[in-house]
Amino acid sequence: MTSLAGLRTSAGSVSIRLATDADSAALCETFAGITMDADLQLSIRRDPDFMALYRMQTECWECWVGERAGKIVGLGAVLARDGYLNGAPVRIGYLGDLRVAPRLPGGLRLLGQLYGPVLDRFAESNGCDLFLTTIIASNTRALRALTSDRSRQIGIPSYHLLQQFDIRAVHLALPRLRAKGRYEVRRASEPDLPAIAAFLDADSRRRPFGYVLDEAELRRRLARWPGLEISDFYLASDRRGAPVGCCAPWDASPVKRTVVTAYRGSMRWVRRVHDVAAPLLGVPALPSGGQALKYAYLTHLAVPSGEPAVMRALLEAVYRDRRAQGFHFLSVCVPEADPLRPAYSGFLASNLRSNLYVVAARGQAPPHVDLTGGRPGFEMALV
Repeated sequence: MTSLAGLRTSAGSVSIRLATDADSAALCETFAGITMDADLQLSIRRDPDFMALYRMQTECWECWVGERAGKIVGLGAVLARDGYLNGAPVRIGYLGDLRVAPRLPGGLRLLGQLYGPVLDRFAESNGCDLFLTTIIASNTRALRALTSDRSRQIGIPSYHLLQQFDIRAVHLALPRLRAKGRYEVRRASEPDLPAIAAFLDADSRRRPFGYVLDEAELRRRLARWPGLEISDFYLASDRRGAPVGCCAPWDASPVKRTVVTAYRGSMRWVRRVHDVAAPLLGVPALPSGGQALKYAYLTHLAVPSGEPAVMRALLEAVYRDRRAQGFHFLSVCVPEADPLRPAYSGFLASNLRSNLYVVAARGQAPPHVDLTGGRPGFEMALV
């Protein structure tokens, strides 16, 4: 199915079709025009290739757009990948980039008509019945539209809350003294790649919805993720040399940038104080309106023991290096029940709470998921 033309809203027809590369510029413009309304107003930029973020993840993806009078008024993407659930291989999906123009008459009803059929068809063709998706906890409009009783009544599949997590920005403004600890952290090199893959895959297999991260997949990521090198991987080991932790800070700016559009309210004063102190601290000033924040996602994070001291050793090493390179902050996914939370004590950080949901297609019941380990398989950098 490549088109669902002819469906009606109260204000006229909206045609639904699969997006193509020719839609990239319009989709980038649509995303850039959607801002996060807070004291720090932000816009997400995906130019020059809106689809690049999908291709990085998998070959199995679809992006759907809704058009009215030749203008895109809505979109949504579905992706499928290999993963683990209860230790067994399974196909796992992700639902992302769902947007409907706020003033589109009948937009929610149209979403209800399309959401289930598109999801079920994709699930059938890709052998994937379970999908993860996220909603910012403060986004009350999206929560009402997608997770309320009314949304069920109009045909939107059930959203089952899996876990809340913090999108944590660890700010790199202040210098930190190098502290001695029980764990040594070093940068990886090419000979480490097979061992890193085995370490990551073993950890991922233990986690619900974990990624398959064998050597073939890790090499694919290094080839497809722009700017990600084997030397970006930080390895923590104990005094016997055994691996105990891993992470890879990644700058997503080639495919996704967060641009400041305005400072308002308290953020005006925060910016003034920061920029006065910046030369003394040896850090860059905050970006002006229209400029991008410089930050790195902490990806490929694995600390199988759940020991905060391991996470802290990794965090300290990445902090020093990225601060010296002029980054503003590190972006880290910190689940609500994460045993690694104590590792962030003493770091200057801010949080944005978000919800992680499971959506089941084709009438399937959501699985029982054991989250005692605190961290499901979810790579925040890819959403």
